[in-house]
Amino acid sequence: MSTPELDTLPLPRERNLDVERDSDVPISTQIYWQLAYQIESGRLQPGERLAPVRELGAALRVNPNTIRAVYRRLADNGYVLSRHGAGTVVSDRMVHRRRPEALGGIVSEMLRRAAQAGFTPDEVAAAAYAAASERKRPGEQVHVLFAECTTADAGYDAERLNREFTGSIEAEGTLLDELPERLDRFHYDLVATTTFHADEAQALVGGRVPVVAMLIGPGYVELVHEISQLSEGSRVGVVCASDRGAENIAETLSIAGTKGVELVSATIHDDERLALVDRTADLILMSREALAQKLDQRMHRPERIRPWTYEFDPAGLELLRQKVENVAASRREPVPA
Repeated sequence: MSTPELDTLPLPRERNLDVERDSDVPISTQIYWQLAYQIESGRLQPGERLAPVRELGAALRVNPNTIRAVYRRLADNGYVLSRHGAGTVVSDRMVHRRRPEALGGIVSEMLRRAAQAGFTPDEVAAAAYAAASERKRPGEQVHVLFAECTTADAGYDAERLNREFTGSIEAEGTLLDELPERLDRFHYDLVATTTFHADEAQALVGGRVPVVAMLIGPGYVELVHEISQLSEGSRVGVVCASDRGAENIAETLSIAGTKGVELVSATIHDDERLALVDRTADLILMSREALAQKLDQRMHRPERIRPWTYEFDPAGLELLRQKVENVAASRREPVPA
């Protein structure tokens, strides 16, 4: 068996680009995927300059026009900025947003299991591409994209919907900010979210698919009411995986009419802020991620802790069920001759 020809470009901090010339994947796509991954994972930081077009082309033995096309594609997708005289630099976009290191682990495990079954990396890549292509077209099931402000909530709620509508839908979770990109890349019949994010989701979707605003159960409303009834000057601790999660909770409480209550926020890995919350808060709200990290066990006076989680109201599930049935019924209608 011949070994595929592999070219490697030494880059700062040992970040290598590999070009496999015997692969069915076009060379420009290989380079684009690798650079996009390095930017998403934070290996290439905002403001960092990419190699000049001719220098990179010479190092990889690739036509400069190919590198120029890769850089243009990166720019079109917001990864880099190209300025005359300044070269091509990584844009100030949100890194780590999609946790590419977690995706890398999934891919590595898939390649390992495929190798044990006798499949080559190229065969795995071809199967993955075919599956992704199929996701861009309508399937037998109704495809629902559930959007939330944190990855944990989005994924958790999507799985709850899959269990609730077993066999009739295929639900996936995504961040609200990623709605436009997901709709550009894949086919979805419906977008669902909670009523708190309905307006934001509608704006991001831009009328491309219907948006279902789902009601949540009374327990969540009771918690919000409890906080809104706290005396003026009370402190409420908020522990989330990200600053965005804390901002979402603050917005929800504001909409509910909470006044005169000071919020003290902490992300799950900020020990200093977590200690401040523990020391000063009269009530502590913990997101699903925070509870999964068992941060409630680190707090004194656990009676102060309230899970910031919710259940779907039956009326919300029924509304989604009607929308799903409408999509399914429209597919069964005969196509006009």
